[in-house]
Amino acid sequence: MNILLYALATIAAGALAVRVPLGDREDPVRRAFAVFTSVLCVSYFGFTLYLLPGLGAFKYLHAGAGAFLPLALLVFVDRFFWQPGAPHDPRVRTLSVATPLVTLAFAAIDAVFYRDTPRASIPEVVFAVYVFGAFLVPLHRLWQFHESTEHRVERARIRYLAALAGLAIGFSGVEALARSIGGLPDQVSFWAFPAMVQGAFPPLGAIFASIFVYFLYQIITVYRLLDLAEIFSRMAAVAVSGSLLVGIDALSAASLLGEYPIHGTFQVFLASCLFLLAYDPLRKQLETWAGRIFNRRGQRLQETLQELDVAMVRALSIDGLTHEMLTRFVASGRIPVASIFLWDEERRTYRLVAERGTREQPPIMQVARQPFTDGFASGQRSYIRAVLARQQARHTGRAEDTEVRLRLLEAMNADVAVPFMSGDVVIGWLTLRDEEELESFTAEDVARLVHTAARASVILENLHGFEKLKEEHRLAALGTMAAGLAHEIRNPLAGIKGAAQYLQAGREGPDAEMVKIIVDEVDRLNQVVSQFLDYARPMQLHLEETDVASLVGTVMGVINAQGLPPNVRLAEEHALDRPPLPVDAPKLKQVLLNLCQNGLQAMKHGGTLTLHTRVGRLRDPKARYAPAIEVAVEDTGSGIAPEDLDKLFVPFFTTRHDGTGLGLAISRRIVQAHGGELDVSSTVGKGTTFTVRIPLRSPSEPAIGADEGVKGQAAG
Repeated sequence: MNILLYALATIAAGALAVRVPLGDREDPVRRAFAVFTSVLCVSYFGFTLYLLPGLGAFKYLHAGAGAFLPLALLVFVDRFFWQPGAPHDPRVRTLSVATPLVTLAFAAIDAVFYRDTPRASIPEVVFAVYVFGAFLVPLHRLWQFHESTEHRVERARIRYLAALAGLAIGFSGVEALARSIGGLPDQVSFWAFPAMVQGAFPPLGAIFASIFVYFLYQIITVYRLLDLAEIFSRMAAVAVSGSLLVGIDALSAASLLGEYPIHGTFQVFLASCLFLLAYDPLRKQLETWAGRIFNRRGQRLQETLQELDVAMVRALSIDGLTHEMLTRFVASGRIPVASIFLWDEERRTYRLVAERGTREQPPIMQVARQPFTDGFASGQRSYIRAVLARQQARHTGRAEDTEVRLRLLEAMNADVAVPFMSGDVVIGWLTLRDEEELESFTAEDVARLVHTAARASVILENLHGFEKLKEEHRLAALGTMAAGLAHEIRNPLAGIKGAAQYLQAGREGPDAEMVKIIVDEVDRLNQVVSQFLDYARPMQLHLEETDVASLVGTVMGVINAQGLPPNVRLAEEHALDRPPLPVDAPKLKQVLLNLCQNGLQAMKHGGTLTLHTRVGRLRDPKARYAPAIEVAVEDTGSGIAPEDLDKLFVPFFTTRHDGTGLGLAISRRIVQAHGGELDVSSTVGKGTTFTVRIPLRSPSEPAIGADEGVKGQAAG
């Protein structure tokens, strides 16, 4: 049994030594871990062979590799907690010199003078004192980091880590001491020999060393210290369950096994089966109890998420869903600040839609798509601020993107962000700040948050579709009402205009001027009614293959024919090599003419109106960043005030005294009906650019595949 246990420890250490560096060969922490586990693997390999009869010489391999374990552990601890600009531990150099000398001296003296000693020789005792004394150096280094950090949570986790290392070292020392007492009998069977060599004490050192290495592996792979209280709570639940099973079996065996062996065996079997049947509900209750004792913070978050999973399905709107989520998080007492960002199609950014809690700084209201969401789109399940900080400190690739994401998390006052996904498209994210500082969310906490965010993503998609359907019904009702209203308005308008034109005939002077005003205002009101009808009625497209460059040329011709304002010139820039596109040419022409007219009116003192055509990509994540043809209308006019940019596409909002406020709203509806986008960017005093993007597919065709969309994010 001892041989099997040490062999398993050898295999586990060797596997981790090979696996961990593959994640990032340039990471010094991973390299230090690989060295430590390699040395541990060799040491246990030597002891595994030493337990076999006739292979006593392998104790030197075990001892020699074990002597380098304190040095390897010190290097790992020093590399893991090291901060840029801080000095490394000078004791690394001291142990690097002393360990080989002590090891060689021990091997030479013991092999020459004490080869036949049945138990521990004097050199072995001195050597063991040196090795276990050297282990105090990495433990002291851990304690130095414990004392230097100001974060209570990290201090607790360092104590857990030091305690686990101390248990592995302490039990290994007790085992070595037990092996040094007494001698081996002359005749020992093959199966009894390993137990005799091991000594009276069970191999707890190897067990705790394996657990310690596994924890270090978890720390390496997630770039953070684990909350060991969570794992202790699980271990406590398993230990209690195992104790109950052993107790039940022991009582069954004690009651009948001696007198009726067959009956007793059957009763033990039956009792074990009954325990296993009742174990599942019992396990959940045991885990809950253990969590409340050892991991109260994690248990509090788990209970909140369980309640939230049930409550989310009752949400009837996106606002209701966000309110339910954030209110429950903050009410739990575990999360002081929570917020939700969702994709805003109007602004083409991710916008803060809801927030709860008290923060120390004003919230950031909008976040651009790149590079913050690129990690989510490529498969990352979360951003953890402590992890990003450690990655940045180690310079482990993509340092620029990591720095941007870290700064944005800090601006959002968040310790963790988990995305809302629609397939491989990021539709938003949830950010949380913990009540504690630094690495307060464990891997299990994050996994639970990811699960809840995935459920919320499905609900968000359903609610978005429901609200879109309500908007379509509202517009349909508005269109029906508008048609009737337009009929009732246009008839009186026609009468008013006809009477005014009759009075206008043959009149001169002030009376004629007043009548002309009546006619002009009637025409303007009729135009408003017509545009209102265009906006309210359902958009119907008549698609036909159209060369976009030729369409732009036609628009330029119409603008020239209407006459340009003084000191204004037109320019074209084409970069298209695409075949004709299925669009509604008259409606798209209407959009471009409207944008050009707006640009000309903005250049009262002259300037240049330029129409650019090129191939680009849609900006909307829900459209999978599909390839698109872009037509940009750029003017060098006065620009648009920042406070007006968000209102430009709102119906009836206008910055001109003679405008209706419906031209841009109708233009965006036409573009969106094509499956495209209409965006605006402006700088006061320098000019404005309206960009129309029409996807390289008809609106009825399926969207582009996810892989191609992700590859094109940078080009968008």
